[in-house]
Amino acid sequence: MNLQIRLSKPEDLDNILKLQADSLRALSPCYNSSQVESLIRSQGLARRNSDEIVFVAEQNSEIVGFSCLISNDSRIGGIFVHPNFIRQGIGTDLLDAIEKVAIKNQCKVIDVTSSLAAVKFYQANGYQTIRESGFFSEAAVWVPCVNLSKKLAEQTELEDLCLWLKRIFFF
Repeated sequence: MNLQIRLSKPEDLDNILKLQADSLRALSPCYNSSQVESLIRSQGLARRNSDEIVFVAEQNSEIVGFSCLISNDSRIGGIFVHPNFIRQGIGTDLLDAIEKVAIKNQCKVIDVTSSLAAVKFYQANGYQTIRESGFFSEAAVWVPCVNLSKKLAEQTELEDLCLWLKRIFFF
């Protein structure tokens, strides 16, 4: 497989949004159609308006996956792989790319609010479950999720305490 991971360009956005919609529709068995379609609409808007570092995975000049790191935070904004390309290591490669950026930016911990379907993926990559949660998509549709976290570097006791407080009040 001739896979390349690169930073996204503005002209990639439409392909990213289509891939995200295809992935959500095909790979979200834990959610009903109202939840999925609400996520597609709200995530599409978020992708257009957010400050994210986005990597794309390309095979033969076709975008087959992408990952996002929220620029002003050590949070994963999402990892999506096209349904035809799952279970080929692409998601892990995309996760590695954003973890490397987080480490370069001196983040000691990285967090993610995961879909129910992706929890095992994150756990297999060293993420620890913090708690079950959820959010209202489009202010009306409840979407259950799981919050996970991974230590990227050792922390002091004070940093551990601050992280614990952050998770209680803001995660």
